[in-house]
Amino acid sequence: MSVGFPLSRSTQPNPSKPPAPNLLSLHPENLLTPRRVDLAVKVNFFRHPQSGGDAERVYLWHLRERRRKYYDGDKGAPDDPDWEQKFTAAARRLFSSMQQRGFLARHPIPVDPFWELLGGAHRTACALALGLDVFVQRHEQRVWAPAWDRAWFVDHGCRPDDLARIDADWAAIQPSGR
Repeated sequence: MSVGFPLSRSTQPNPSKPPAPNLLSLHPENLLTPRRVDLAVKVNFFRHPQSGGDAERVYLWHLRERRRKYYDGDKGAPDDPDWEQKFTAAARRLFSSMQQRGFLARHPIPVDPFWELLGGAHRTACALALGLDVFVQRHEQRVWAPAWDRAWFVDHGCRPDDLARIDADWAAIQPSGR
């Protein structure tokens, strides 16, 4: 199967899991594309899940900026003042679950024909933080989401020190030799 770029880790189905139709097991670094710099923010948050420091602050800033985009205007924001705490608690539960059980094949990461994420960014980032392989399922649908690339962070007013940290985190999660 040609993927359009060299895969850097195993692309063979995980022998400890029963094979499923159209599933591929690979290291999540193979899903890193310039459109998804937000994964560096999520990986940093998962690497420091209880810190409550800069990793969480930048993670929440990113979530707020994304949320503001989708709930501005006529859509209206849901009336939940605790959404940030609920979101971070859910992310921490995901991290704990993946620490204990690994990546579950029954919840594959959906990707488009060009290996862009269609969903599952938190599971992808969590797997990156834990060094786990993921299961992916390719779909014909093309990615619909906007690019959360470096330009997105600049355009949304990311602090220069935070942008420098995101750049360093992005470089750190890149596969060697790419």
